[in-house]
Amino acid sequence: MNLPPFTLERWFARYEFEVDINLCASCAPATSTDDILSLAGEQAREDYLHLGLDYIPNPGTGELRRQVAGLYHDLDEEYIQVTTGASEAIFLLMNCLFSNGDNIIVQQPAYQSLYAVAGAAGVQIKAWPLQGEEKLYMDPDALKGLIDSRTRAVVVNNPHNPTGYIMSRQEMDRLVEVVEHCGLWLISDEVYRGIIYNPPDELPAAIDLTPRAICTGDMTKPYGLGGLRTGWLAVRDKQLLSACGAMRDYTTMCNAAPAEFLAVLALQHRRELLEKKLAVAKENLARLADFMNERPGLLSYIPPRGGFTVFPRYHQPVDSTTFCRGLVERKSVLLLPGAVFSRENHFRLGLGVEPAVFRRGLELFGDYLAESDYS
Repeated sequence: MNLPPFTLERWFARYEFEVDINLCASCAPATSTDDILSLAGEQAREDYLHLGLDYIPNPGTGELRRQVAGLYHDLDEEYIQVTTGASEAIFLLMNCLFSNGDNIIVQQPAYQSLYAVAGAAGVQIKAWPLQGEEKLYMDPDALKGLIDSRTRAVVVNNPHNPTGYIMSRQEMDRLVEVVEHCGLWLISDEVYRGIIYNPPDELPAAIDLTPRAICTGDMTKPYGLGGLRTGWLAVRDKQLLSACGAMRDYTTMCNAAPAEFLAVLALQHRRELLEKKLAVAKENLARLADFMNERPGLLSYIPPRGGFTVFPRYHQPVDSTTFCRGLVERKSVLLLPGAVFSRENHFRLGLGVEPAVFRRGLELFGDYLAESDYS
């Protein structure tokens, strides 16, 4: 397999740990071990300190799989495969489900692994772009026009990174109708599930709407627990889960016992954690609205409806990599260039930053725009 460079991750590898302020991370503010153990109580703290550090089961511990299954409607733990982050879930899935000569239809823009892993295995990738200048939407007629006899799946990310778009219930129902009618898999990357700014916008998980759906999730994006490296696959197909588990023997084999222990506790207290993370994002989103409104003609954006990312557009004749690198070099503030999503004149900004840091980052970004004659 000849995988291309992961441009987003290479950008972070170059700058993330060198800048003063990272304004483009895509997850919630970090949660500490002490945060989780304090929520869980003294007995959990004692159990953690005496936890054995041996191997654990490849599919994940029974308790973690039960907690994850509880995030869905009427799903048993036997339909959950725990993975090392959602990235491994995607890697296993793309290698176990598709063959050279197949094609898949991928919502665009998209996180690179949602198409590059399959593409490296000889799968043709067909782009299904989000539409709309003032309000984003998906065009089901365009989707149907992309399907042929070799199409095996439609891949979506909902809530969406980098735009914060969320499908409407009508769009989701149409999508389910198409995949079921055509006998396709619906791969729904739902790592931002639960991060919704307006509760009526929240949708059921795709797996709760059709047996043709495969959902991925993780502890990183909504809970700020990237250091646990804990994700999962949810699919009502035991044969596919078994194949993914067998391939995992060649990748990470199993998760770390402390990571799964802490993930269980976090999911048991997920409402308290999510409430705090959402409050941070909403405060930052309000501040961002003021920042954008003060710069009409220079910056524009579609406000996100979910997730921790937003994808503003800048209206200047400079490529996004140069634009964002200049901010790093002059102000030590990191944005993610739209080029990593094949969308020039855009940048990704993250809302899961402590509000004081977010405010200072915007101030420095505003100074950069003014000093660079972009204002």
